[in-house]
This record gives sequence, C-alpha cells and structure tokens, in this order.
Amino acid sequence: MADHDRTGGGLVLALKSWKVAFFSPLPPERSGIADYSAELLPSLARWVELALFVSHPDQVDSRLRATFPVYPLADYGQMRWQFDIALYQMGASMYHDAMYPVLLRYGGIVTLHEYNLHRFITTRTIPRNDFVGYMREMGYALGIEGVRWADEIRWGRREHPLEVSLVERLLDRSQGVILHSRFAQEYVQRLRPALRTTVIPAPIGMMPECLLTRKELGCPEDALLFVSGGHVVRSKQLPLALEAFLRLRKEHPKVHYVIVGEELPHDFDLSGWLAAHPVEEAVTYVGYCEDLRVFYSWLAAADVVINLRSPTLGETSAVALRALAAGRPVIVFDHGWYAELPDDACVKVPPEDGEALLAAMRCLVMDPEKRRAIGERARRLACTEHTPARAAERYTEFIEWVLTDSPIALRGGGRG
Repeated sequence: MADHDRTGGGLVLALKSWKVAFFSPLPPERSGIADYSAELLPSLARWVELALFVSHPDQVDSRLRATFPVYPLADYGQMRWQFDIALYQMGASMYHDAMYPVLLRYGGIVTLHEYNLHRFITTRTIPRNDFVGYMREMGYALGIEGVRWADEIRWGRREHPLEVSLVERLLDRSQGVILHSRFAQEYVQRLRPALRTTVIPAPIGMMPECLLTRKELGCPEDALLFVSGGHVVRSKQLPLALEAFLRLRKEHPKVHYVIVGEELPHDFDLSGWLAAHPVEEAVTYVGYCEDLRVFYSWLAAADVVINLRSPTLGETSAVALRALAAGRPVIVFDHGWYAELPDDACVKVPPEDGEALLAAMRCLVMDPEKRRAIGERARRLACTEHTPARAAERYTEFIEWVLTDSPIALRGGGRG
C-alpha cells in the first residue's frame, strides 16, 4: 500500500491507505448507532479503505450497499487477512449481539458508545438458558466473588449488580478504544490503564433543509413546544419531565409536550403512564418515526428539547447532538458526557431534581431571547466540533497510532 497525503480539517497527514473491516448496526435497523455509522462512513472513506460486515448484507440500506462492499459477519474469519484492522461500533443493545463474538474472537479497535454492558450481557445469556455464560463474565470481572455473586443471583438471593459494567473482557480483546467523552475515557482507564484510548467528539450530520412544518406534523402552530426524542426507556426520566411540564402548564396553558421514539419491551410503559394521567390535550406521543426526516422535523419544530438521562452509563446522546445541530436549547442533567457540553450551549440541571427542571423550563418559556441565544451557540458547537469530517480525521489518526505507534499527536482526547 503506497503512502500518500490526504488533507482534512487543515491537517496534512502522510498515511497508508489502511484497509479497515467495519462492524456496526446499519440502517434500516432502529439503532442510533446505525445512524451514527451511516453518517460517519462517507467521511471515513476519504481516509481509509472500508468493507462493512453485518448479519444480513441484503437488508442494509441500498445506498450503503452501492457505496461499500458488504459481507456477512460469518465471512470475516476467512477474510480477516485482507484487512489491517477491524473497527467495531459497540453499544449495549441487542443490535450488537451477533457482532460481539466476532469482536471477542478477533479483536481490533472498538468505539465504545456506552461503557456499561451489564444489561447486554444479561440479555444475551440468561434468557437463552446460558447462566453459566453470565457467571463466567461475572467471574472474569470480579474473580471468585463474581462467581459467588452470580450463583446467589441464580437462586434469587441477590439482585443483578448493574453497576458492574462487565466490559473487562471486551477491553482485554481490544487493541484500542475510542470514547466520546472524558467521563467514559476515565472509567476505561481506571479498569485498564495501559490500554490505548482516545476521545473523539461524537459526529452528527447537519439538519437537512427540507423539513416538515408544524402544520405538516399536525402540531399546534401557536404552542410553545417541548420535545423529547429517542428510545423510550426508564433512564430518560420521562415521568419527572412530564410532571414538571404539567405543573408548568398551569402557569402557561399554551405549552405542549411531544415525545418521539419507540417504546422498548420490558422497559418503561409510557403508553400506560399517559393513559393513567389526564394529559390528552397537553402531551402527544408520536411513537417511532420510520422516516428520519420526520424525526428531525420534530426536533427542529421544538422551542425546547428535553434530553434527560439518569443513571448515565457513559453514553453520548445522538438526540441531544441533533437538537444542537437544529439550533435548539436542550435541557440535560449535569453529569457524565452531558456535563462536558459547554455551559452556554445548553441548560444543565442537577440529576433527578424536579424543582430545578421546572425552574429551567419556566425560564426558557418566559425568555425567548435566551432560547434563541442558547440555540445559536448550540448550532455553532455542532458545526465546529461534531462534524463527521472532523471525527473521521480523528478516527484515522487513532488507527494510525494503533497500527504503527506513529508519533502523530492525538488532539482533544490524548493517549490513554
């Protein structure tokens, strides 16, 4: 492979055209990481040669299949010698289930979208009558105490220790790990100080221009609109947000709340909660949007986006980033990755503090100039720090470091 120069973001690097096997959920799968990968891939392809590995190549979005070679996961074992490195996009949902054994067997670079994999490991073992597999992971993480703990869980004497991340085996099989926050990087470095890590701000594409209007969305055009988006799960703290909203509505009757996203089975029952509360005129539950343009349109239609997460497991919120790109003020809890957002580009409140949340919502309702100013700074942040082109350049620097121990300085995240 010949050396050549490529330019991105003002930085000129002399790099080999590395051949990279890329593992990730991909559209049309209902995964934020699938959308993340689809937005990253065109920019990353400017720097490295990519092939995609998925469970069902024929189901991948036709635009990706027309651009990249796409192979079944099962083919990687015999094809791996054709690649310089494997790059995995790893999250805690079951969209990563089939990819995970490949990662453990062959290793590579891992982008860890959330550092706690306990629920993921639990879901892929216990319901499949593989309690031994769960016990094995507890033992790997905690030694003999983990094995004893798992045995007590099996007989109902203890609860699952969800604070135990069960990420250790993955880290030990990785040649390097990419994180999206210093918070997550510090967690990984405490577990494995010698592991190469870097922080790359999560990329997000800019909002498309042809968005639907409030009228086209069927939304009250004169309402002051709060919007929450993404998978409907307990950790999004929607009851807390809705209770604060209903109190606010007594003061400001024209406020409206829209929730856009898919309810996950065996998690928070939003439909049941809404049915038990008299909120029909004040709250709209849209559900899952097959068309991303519709989802983006709801974020762009918002006056305020509420994006809460507690507890945080080191995740970076794509919904929050899309709201920033739309130029909307976002209310977040002040911890984890969210705490690393600039104070003037969002509104931060203490985790699970309903009174502080209500005060923040009230302040934004009453001050349109503040909403505008925060939204403008949010858009500027997304346009400068979170572009796919910038992320792709940083990905390439990290790949170069892992493969060659190149002295190229990694910016923003440092070496772990």
